[in-house]
Parts: sequence; structure tokens; C-alpha cells
Amino acid sequence: MAVRSHQRIRRSPQMARDEIIDATEAALAEMPFSALTVDAVMKRTGMTRSSFYHYFKSVDDLALGFLDRLEKAIREPVDDWLHGRGTDDYLGDTHRHLTDMFVAMDVHRPAMIALGQASSISESVYDAWRERILDYFVDLTARFILQQMMLGRSKVTDPQRVARALILMNNALSSDNLLRAEPDDPNEMGRTCANIWNATIYGS
Repeated sequence: MAVRSHQRIRRSPQMARDEIIDATEAALAEMPFSALTVDAVMKRTGMTRSSFYHYFKSVDDLALGFLDRLEKAIREPVDDWLHGRGTDDYLGDTHRHLTDMFVAMDVHRPAMIALGQASSISESVYDAWRERILDYFVDLTARFILQQMMLGRSKVTDPQRVARALILMNNALSSDNLLRAEPDDPNEMGRTCANIWNATIYGS
């Protein structure tokens, strides 16, 4: 493990936050969230320990910081599609976008695992994850299903309940896979979920 020397480097506040979050992801590849400390993070940066508190109040607050990064990584592969900007190949769209999302989560695997651990011990982290990821995707997926119904592609009768079931399924499968000693290939995870989504929404 390489430890950086504390050099005086001029950083913007965003650059400093990003460096701390990068260091956190590196640390989480070696230890669980419960063992994470400010020292363990900051010795992987070029900043002093006291610099941490200019950007984060605590380790829990840091978890919310890397949620910002994960939120973008998880949303980016599917947002346009779920907002109704897919192609005429709607069955293929499901496969492509869900697979891309599972691949993105796998790229950030240590941080995803840590976020799950943080959610189990911090109410603020759990609430943020539920609001910004789960509830966000449930509402967006419900609107997507409603759009597919209006296009005559779907005969779902309760978009909100179906959306919640699909998103909670995705969350449970991804959480289980992240914790496996030998996780499944994210491409296969995406294809499996896409088959279930297509069967549920389109009957295909």
C-alpha cells in the first residue's frame, strides 16, 4: 500500500473532496466500513489529518460523500432510458441499460459494500440511500412503466407496486452478489434482471 507524503499542493475544495473520496475507496478495498478511520483515509492522500474536517464532519458524513459519486455512477447508465428516451428496440434497451448499471456498480464494488455496511449502522446514511437511490428509481420506473402502457407495450395494472418490486429485486440481487466471495459476472446479473423486467413489464 502506497502512502503519500503530505506535500503542499494547491487544491480546489472539489479536488480535495475528490481526493479524500478516492482515498476512501482505496481504503475500503482493504477494510470494512466499521474499521474505517480518518487516519486510514488521510494517510492515503497528500493532505494532513486535520484537512479532513474542512470537508467532512465525520466518517458517516464521508459515506454520504461517496454516495454522491455512486449515485451518479448508478443513475448514468439508466436515467435517459427510464426517462423515456430509449429506442424502438425496447426489449434490447432493457438488457443494455440494466447490464451497464450492474457493470457500473461492480466498478465501485468496495464503495458499494461499504455503503451497505454504513446504511446498517447509520440512520442518516440509510435514509439518504433509500431516498436518493431506491425511492428515486421506484418513482422513475413507475413513470416509465406508465409510459410503456400508454404506448400499448405493457398491460401492467399497478405501475407503482410493480416498479417497487423490480427495484427492490435489483437491490437485493446486487447486495447479495457484492458480498459473495466469488461474485457473478455483472453482465450476467444484468441479463438476468433484464429478462425478469421484460417478462414483468411486457410479458416477453
